[in-house]
Amino acid sequence: MAASEDRGSTEFGCPECEEVSRIARSASHVRINRRRVVQGAASAGVALSLGRAANPAAGQDASPVASPVATPGASPAASPVASLGAQVDPTAGEPQQSFPLTAEKQTLRVLIPSSATVQDFATNEFTIWLEERTNVHIEWEVVPSDDANSALNLRLASGDYPEVLLNFYPSPTVQQLYGQQGAFLPLNDLIEQHGVFTKRAFEQYPLARVASTATDGNIYSLPQVNDCYHCSMSQKLWINEEFLATLGLEMPTTTEEYAEVLRAIKANDANGNGAADELPLTGSPDIWHGQLDHYFMNSFTYHPGNDLRLIVVDGQVTPAYTQDAWREGIAYLAGLFAEGLIDPETFTRDVDQIRRIGDGNGGTAAIAGSIPAGWFGEFTTYSPEAPGLWTQYTTVPPLEGPGGVRYAAFNPFAAASVGSFIITDKSQNPELAFKWADSLGEIEATTRSIHGVKDRDWAWANEGELGINGEQAIWKSITNIANVPSQNAHWSQAGPSYRSNDYRLGEAVPADEAEFHIEVILYNQTKENYEPFKQPAEMALPPLYFSEDQAQLVSELTPTITAYVDETFARAVTGQIDIAAEWENYLASLEAMGLSQYVQAHQDVYDATEMP
Repeated sequence: MAASEDRGSTEFGCPECEEVSRIARSASHVRINRRRVVQGAASAGVALSLGRAANPAAGQDASPVASPVATPGASPAASPVASLGAQVDPTAGEPQQSFPLTAEKQTLRVLIPSSATVQDFATNEFTIWLEERTNVHIEWEVVPSDDANSALNLRLASGDYPEVLLNFYPSPTVQQLYGQQGAFLPLNDLIEQHGVFTKRAFEQYPLARVASTATDGNIYSLPQVNDCYHCSMSQKLWINEEFLATLGLEMPTTTEEYAEVLRAIKANDANGNGAADELPLTGSPDIWHGQLDHYFMNSFTYHPGNDLRLIVVDGQVTPAYTQDAWREGIAYLAGLFAEGLIDPETFTRDVDQIRRIGDGNGGTAAIAGSIPAGWFGEFTTYSPEAPGLWTQYTTVPPLEGPGGVRYAAFNPFAAASVGSFIITDKSQNPELAFKWADSLGEIEATTRSIHGVKDRDWAWANEGELGINGEQAIWKSITNIANVPSQNAHWSQAGPSYRSNDYRLGEAVPADEAEFHIEVILYNQTKENYEPFKQPAEMALPPLYFSEDQAQLVSELTPTITAYVDETFARAVTGQIDIAAEWENYLASLEAMGLSQYVQAHQDVYDATEMP
């Protein structure tokens, strides 16, 4: 899999979210930021609790105090705090590790891709702090991130690689392949004997262990746990609520009500500028969940938001795109297109084009009625200091289809990324290497590795400070150095870390910033409009560890099948073919491409995957 262009993490509405690039990945429009992988990356996770020492009553199911934050006064964190108490101590209830890890200083040789935002791993302030704490010196070998895939492949093939691979995220299949060849060491015994923070992660996130465990029963890498709440339900639809107000319309709840809204936007000059320039529904294949099928098919059948579009129905791996409900969803969208309600360029607009549309196409009035996207910053220019057209958009809850289906696609495997840390057969001291990586899961080490120097760049919150979710905050940013283009204070999310749901939502938000705070807005929108409609978690396909033969079959068939499904979808929605008339030919063509063998390969590995 080729490396691709980096995008700033705040473009995804998530300053801490490297994982959004994996959720957004598509075969034809691959977007990955600092992670370079051998053949892709896997992710896993479920809900977790961290920082309860700071707030014993807090939990991920806590309800927001108010409604979504698209207008002033809607934030749960916006209530003024009368006074602040003592600093909280989220470390009090954590598992304990003894430091230093070794009496005499020892050296680990580590291979890592370069980072556009880290000036020098060797002189980095977090590296220095970690060495002082663990008594482990790192001898870094850095390969260019834009060629990390090829570099790692060549190094593994030649046998010229160091003790540790950090931040490469090879696919589950690659991990299993090199693990069975002996190049990657199994970590099971090390986790059992020395896994202080890894055990905590696996206990709180059972699916992280599932995703980390190869078909042969071995764990060949440690994951990075980073539980982004709004990213786990990111297939959203944004609608211009000022258009709704102008036209006297309520938020639609069904596919037919939504069609009526689009008709009203098209016919009634919703933006009031006297021109028939409104686009009732538009989108782009180049933005995060900007494809029409990602949101709208969940009114007909579960769509997991990736190009595989494989789901689990009663224990059977099932292509969503061969179900009668898929045909019905296409027919619904084709009907909207035939009425002129869908922008004809929806399937071809690039990032810059959709941003111009979202920003009013050079004018002062909004022209986009609704757009599917992971967050509003995908199609508008977000600036909390100068609120613009982005403030007019709010989310549409999942629409109920004619068959009663109404899913908010939920990825229970989104919270952790498998492949963050690997010990190779070159290791002189695997136990020490593991302990070093395990220690990165401690809350202070995690926060230092991402946010910089404690009490200079960040600090623990004070009692009375509220987090993103309106509960007692756990930590607060001071310098915002996590989001600067180039720095040498932290690792910029490289390597293992442990950011639970509570930790992520426990970032303190000043009351005067809450109204236009990205994460507060997205938390509230997701909590109110999407969480109630999550599909059953067992319908989601976990990351799979294929054998070499299975992997070859899957890698050969995936591009062909994906391209054909996409092409048929686009042609049918835009009226070039009648999906009802072509449906049987479409299914027959998929079968001729090898769909049955393709699905069976996934089924065989799924059956061998031990779920909790």
